[in-house]
Amino acid sequence: MMKNKFVIILSVLFVCSCSNQKINSHIEYELPNISYNSLLKNLPEVKDVNSMQDLSNFVDYVVFYSTNEDFVYTNVTDEYKEVLLNDLEYQIKWACQYASIGHNFVKGYDASKLNDNLIGISGYISNYGFKSYEEEVNNVVTFEYYQDVLSKNKYQNKDGNKLPLYKYNNGFIEVNNSEQLFYACMNNYFPYCKKETKAYEILQKAIGILNRIIKDNMTELEKYIAIYHYILSETTYDYYSFKQKDSNHQDYACYFLEGVFDHHTALCDGLTKAVVLLSRLEGIEAYHIGAVSKIGGHAYCYVKINDQYYLSCPTSGSNIETKNNIKYHVHNNLFLLTSYYTSSTSWEYDSEAFPNIKQKVIKSDPFDYYDNYYVNIGQDKYSLHIKDVSTGNKILKYVENIAKENDLCLQIELLGSYEIMSNIWQNYINKYSLNIVNNGMFKKEKAYTFFFDYRK
Repeated sequence: MMKNKFVIILSVLFVCSCSNQKINSHIEYELPNISYNSLLKNLPEVKDVNSMQDLSNFVDYVVFYSTNEDFVYTNVTDEYKEVLLNDLEYQIKWACQYASIGHNFVKGYDASKLNDNLIGISGYISNYGFKSYEEEVNNVVTFEYYQDVLSKNKYQNKDGNKLPLYKYNNGFIEVNNSEQLFYACMNNYFPYCKKETKAYEILQKAIGILNRIIKDNMTELEKYIAIYHYILSETTYDYYSFKQKDSNHQDYACYFLEGVFDHHTALCDGLTKAVVLLSRLEGIEAYHIGAVSKIGGHAYCYVKINDQYYLSCPTSGSNIETKNNIKYHVHNNLFLLTSYYTSSTSWEYDSEAFPNIKQKVIKSDPFDYYDNYYVNIGQDKYSLHIKDVSTGNKILKYVENIAKENDLCLQIELLGSYEIMSNIWQNYINKYSLNIVNNGMFKKEKAYTFFFDYRK
């Protein structure tokens, strides 16, 4: 028997177990002028829904354009209608879960017209992200972020019309809020924002960040590494807001771009949206992925680099370590560009979002970051994959001196055998300023983060 109109409240709580804080005044925001094409487009209507992914796309479309709780209807193919009739609640539930902006704002569905091949969705972007809690935490700056960004006291001053997404896109779409901004960019549209809108403010900040961390001659891979390390070094996982139970989770900035760009604290949902926004503006194909596991919800990215798709998770790239009675947010590169299998036998946060891309991610090999990133010391350069004790000691001494001279809490992550790493550690074991964390395995070797705290 067909169910009549049914309204549900669907909100997804993205729960993550990792972390990342802001480094005051390291980023100088430029506010360039952006000229827009006068011919604005709309997102394409979602018709002939034939899969859960199609339904997710429709949920996002409705939420993007709706201004009230009225139901919006679209066509369903005969094939998918049978799927919905047999398992309606499951299909609706997960289509909403996997929706990129819809998961926070969908209000309900109407299946009363399904026999006529119609499904209705209700939802709109309501007031959100107006609460935040500032928590004093100790973030650790990645050496890569220091070497590539902080050590260089200069940045570009390019207008937004020089960005790859401005030059190569599916058109220009008007957006007013950060959710529309993120979603338009994820779908390869360049956003048109009026100056009085939140979307305009965040877009200007995003362009300012890219002017600081990206150089014209960078490869696609180098750009993504810079974006990833910016997020790790300048944003902290917002445990404090997550623990608050005084209102709906949509009220908190940490789930949205506001968390990253206004407060430098966010949860996995906000971190992922920021990675997608910055990547897309630089012409890198990136997607927000909603997922679940036995312990809760999560969000991460699929990213295409050099024609290969990877899983990338900025949340799993950080964790809290307590050393000398101080809690630190330390980082790793295991989840920079990986498959579903990195330091563990499987990725527990499964998702059916973008299933065609998922299959490519599963088949991909994790990017060997440690053999392909170099520490520059004078005229010499050394990879992060350490083959002997003397090289490891040379790198650590160099990083220590930088941390001391710049009053930084600075880390370097090295990959190598247990024997080599333990011998390196013996030279520093009695130093109060140096700490070591076992970050997991990569290609049968251990990744260790060494971090120095010389902040005054």
